Amino acid sequence: MDPTFSPIPGAQGFQQSNPAVVAVASLLGSLQTFKKAGMMGPLRERSKMLTGKLESLLRRSKFFVPPEQALRRNDPGFTIITPSDPESRGAQLSLLFLPLGTCVMDKVFAGLKEWGVIGDDRKPDVIRLAPTPLYNTEEDVEAAAKYLDVVLTRV
Repeated sequence: MDPTFSPIPGAQGFQQSNPAVVAVASLLGSLQTFKKAGMMGPLRERSKMLTGKLESLLRRSKFFVPPEQALRRNDPGFTIITPSDPESRGAQLSLLFLPLGTCVMDKVFAGLKEWGVIGDDRKPDVIRLAPTPLYNTEEDVEAAAKYLDVVLTRV
């Protein structure tokens, strides 16, 4: 490949070097949504608020186990393995389900889905919950914490 740019002549050159119009149109819609929401500053602040509220609610759960006690847990519970500092994490909390290797996570994951709480699983024992600032509400966060307790009661 030459160190200088050699454009392909004609329409094929445009097609090769630029994104497709349909892809750009969908990107424009996405950027308009972010602009309407105030761009990244307000979204990040809302993200920190929602994730912080979720963390606070989860830490009050009777099933929460402080990380330093996690390996001694013999009945179903969870700990949070994501950093507590909002500046050291994104918009998600990773929950490690206990006791390790007992399929508690699989049961909780299925139970949460039944209540409409959608996270993602990381085998063998982690579920990530991520309140999304563009469309999740404080009520959604409260519901997620509530239904986690409901599901763990049944495990």
